[in-house]
Amino acid sequence: MSLDGAERRRMYLFRHGAVDYVDASGKVVADTGAVVLNDKGRAEADAMGRLFADVAVDRAVCSGLERTRETATRVLYGRNMEVEINAALNEIHSATDQQADFDLFRDVAYCHWQAGEHGSRFLGGELYAEFYGRVSAAMEAILADPDWHNIALFAHGGTNAAILGWVTGLGLNAFGLIDQATGCLNVIDFDVDSNDRSLRRKVIRGMNITAGDPAKGGRHSGDLEALARQLLRFAG
Repeated sequence: MSLDGAERRRMYLFRHGAVDYVDASGKVVADTGAVVLNDKGRAEADAMGRLFADVAVDRAVCSGLERTRETATRVLYGRNMEVEINAALNEIHSATDQQADFDLFRDVAYCHWQAGEHGSRFLGGELYAEFYGRVSAAMEAILADPDWHNIALFAHGGTNAAILGWVTGLGLNAFGLIDQATGCLNVIDFDVDSNDRSLRRKVIRGMNITAGDPAKGGRHSGDLEALARQLLRFAG
């Protein structure tokens, strides 16, 4: 309980472990929704599982894509609990075909900084505004459900940015401003009025926590910038 009597509920928000979006020939994989954790991603999830081993949760949810399912399984290893699927938490969708006219700087590496522009789409696919609306609605539905106290939610870099934008009030600006490393954890508290179930407060207790590199000494760019670097390397 909070000092003023509100019910304090906690969300542990994870991003899945590392995956490979570029194949051996230098092409973005045809179906990014089907990628699975690579060796680094499995190690990240296992390390987070050790860090999280003594933390109590009474509910677990993932987006349903295999990379979040496997991350959840590894982080929650040894617990007898079902991981529910909520497809509304799926990652923002890119275009199904690679566009040759993409500018690797504006349209790939730094596209998240354009999220607030009218009509802005992620890599030619889903509108940022519609994606943000989808994820915000999912968050409101999760909070409206009284049948959990501590929830573990396993999602994606874009999904997490939308959630953190909703929590902080940054909205679409969160996509460029808030980094989410692979395998990371965010800790968010929600104070809910025990009478009318209205939301009084949202507080971030921890953000972008990683088990293997907590000081981010090995992370100097976001994933889309890293992707653009890979594509430039193959193009060169």
